[in-house]
Amino acid sequence: MTLRKQLLLILFCCLAIGAGCLKTPPQFSLGAASSLVKVPYDKPFADSSSGRVELSAAGGEYESFQAVIYDVKQPLSSVKVELSPLSGESGTLGAENITVNPVGYIETTVASKQYPAKLGWWPDPLLDLQEFSVPAGEVQPVWVTICVPRGTKAGYYSGQLKVSAGEAGSRELEVRLRVRGIEIPQTPSIKTLTWVSGMENIYGYSKGSPEEKETLGRYYDFLLRNRLGPGGQLELEDSLLDHLISRGMNCFLLAIIPNLVRAHETSYSEQYKQELTRKLSDCVARFEPRGWLDGLAYVYNYDEVEQKHWPLAKEMYKLVKSVSPKLRVIQCLNIPEGVQALASYADTWDVYAAQYEQSGVVDRVKAGDEAWLAVCCYPATRPNVFLEYPAIDCRMLGWICWKTRVTGFEYWSPNHWGKNTSTPGLRGGWTANTFLNYNGDGYLLYPGKDGQPLGSVRLANLRDGFEDYEYLRLLDSLQGKAELPDSLVHSPTDYSSDPELLYKTREEIADRIEALTTVRH
Repeated sequence: MTLRKQLLLILFCCLAIGAGCLKTPPQFSLGAASSLVKVPYDKPFADSSSGRVELSAAGGEYESFQAVIYDVKQPLSSVKVELSPLSGESGTLGAENITVNPVGYIETTVASKQYPAKLGWWPDPLLDLQEFSVPAGEVQPVWVTICVPRGTKAGYYSGQLKVSAGEAGSRELEVRLRVRGIEIPQTPSIKTLTWVSGMENIYGYSKGSPEEKETLGRYYDFLLRNRLGPGGQLELEDSLLDHLISRGMNCFLLAIIPNLVRAHETSYSEQYKQELTRKLSDCVARFEPRGWLDGLAYVYNYDEVEQKHWPLAKEMYKLVKSVSPKLRVIQCLNIPEGVQALASYADTWDVYAAQYEQSGVVDRVKAGDEAWLAVCCYPATRPNVFLEYPAIDCRMLGWICWKTRVTGFEYWSPNHWGKNTSTPGLRGGWTANTFLNYNGDGYLLYPGKDGQPLGSVRLANLRDGFEDYEYLRLLDSLQGKAELPDSLVHSPTDYSSDPELLYKTREEIADRIEALTTVRH
């Protein structure tokens, strides 16, 4: 080699080394957090992921984690987050099975006196943003969900999650998913019921218009993917019911007998009774031949009936049964003594989780009735879905339903949005108390653009709890009985808030199912 070539080579190497030395490291850090915790945006984030996320899921299950952008040294713009397809010896889970949603924050500006409410910012809406910004010094979680299709082969699947922020650099996390040799059904084993409100206030649709029906359909399907049934107040069209049942809806209401106090009435008129009788008679003629009166279709009696109107609740129960003894009647109560007082005047008792033990509903189950759990603004004790309560509350509801052996769960509204008229943002843009002064009560999802529903931290955890319920049901069917340790759930209001204990118990159940399945095969 000539001297000139040697000098040029040395110069090239020096320039290359210098460029490497001058390269700026990424201006942020990337970690991970469980889906069972709420990550504040304005507090230091302690990452313990070591650059790797470990997940486990069954076929037909969704599993989530949070990728957390933190230690932001300069404002980040045009931030993009992408999880590659997950691959392994058993196959590949493609991009169609992966969703990535930046977590938005809702400010609570009203502190209720009915529960330990707090003013501040709470992570909840899961936003549909292809790019977003992160101010310097703030923390930004991104909700990552992987859907494992039924029929996916068991095994380990791996991929890379990449966060890039233009000139601020990029970072990656390794994601490793264990697909269990288990499948959960599309139709939940526990009945779930919600009451979907109209869309006209948010989207400006006229009530009953094709645009509103199309949007409602998207919300119904979205709820069913999250294992919540939208059957509270549906149009009883055969095509709609067929569609929803095929996607997992396992109960719906034929009629809702109104609460007279809210209607400012003292009794049910003869005209109303005749109209109800005609409607129910038509439902019996249409739906009994299809088998829908056998635990799928219900009549909802006087909601949260006051003691002075208990005789009216009995009267309406008798009227429903006079149309057909096969019609099943749900009675929701917020006075626990009402269960005993109305014994034999309901087929299904819808009681609040905090009142389950004092209601004596166990005796009605022994007599052959159904029992469902619900949460609402009252009682406001945990577990509940308020924004200020721990994320694990929503997931524990599935475990609590199993512990009590109830067969259903009801929540009054997934989309009571109050005076809100637009999509929430990464920070704000939403009034938290849409019903009185209870932050988060009455909504579990948010309105997205163009009539698209947006999920929430609370809805995702509620879904995961009902997926856990399926693990327990499957174990129960294999070994005769699946008991939960008191350390995880002792009673509806006495349960663990430790994510690690929940995950440990869940993995032990999955191990047991796989072992029993292998033995049987």
